[in-house]
Amino acid sequence: MNPRDLRHLILKGILAWSVLSVLVWYFGDGMIKALFPLLKAVMSALAPDFSHSLKLSDSVQSQLDASIELSAWTLRPIYLNAKQFIPPGTDLKASTHLLHILVPMVIEGSILFVWPVQRWQQRGLLIILGLVSAVLVILAILPTHLLAMLEISLQDIALTADKPRPEPWFIDWMVFCEMGGRWLLGVLAAWLCIQLQRELLPV
Repeated sequence: MNPRDLRHLILKGILAWSVLSVLVWYFGDGMIKALFPLLKAVMSALAPDFSHSLKLSDSVQSQLDASIELSAWTLRPIYLNAKQFIPPGTDLKASTHLLHILVPMVIEGSILFVWPVQRWQQRGLLIILGLVSAVLVILAILPTHLLAMLEISLQDIALTADKPRPEPWFIDWMVFCEMGGRWLLGVLAAWLCIQLQRELLPV
């Protein structure tokens, strides 16, 4: 690739990033709301001892501060350690910033929009695959993130006495995502979409 083509590709990438960032800023809340049933289904599978409720909380100062809030009611006693448990009916809460969760979608979309193709059908297929895989990435990140935010505080309590409960695996998954894993998932999703597009619509 010559320097001129490289500059052109970089400019296209910056443009795609900017456009997608604006779209996510304005329409991300509606998309997340549409995914609430799927998100709650995933959380119910991961944490069946809780009843989950999700809502968006908008800041009056800026949409950049919009948050996704989880309320989790305990359905049965939750064991912490030999001396402590969480009684049924306890309401636990956690939250995270909306735009923080949607960053992988912007990364994936930027790659797919600038990836060179030879036919418009290939670009269209990339976009469709990108939307589906972006939803899967959000389902892999958001439920575990919110549940881990709850479980971290519970785990701190569990470690204060004998026979603490095992640490839930999704705490480690949340730490991985926060250390750059969510960016990696966006790139990996884009790569998988490109490989699938090549199989379905070869040159």
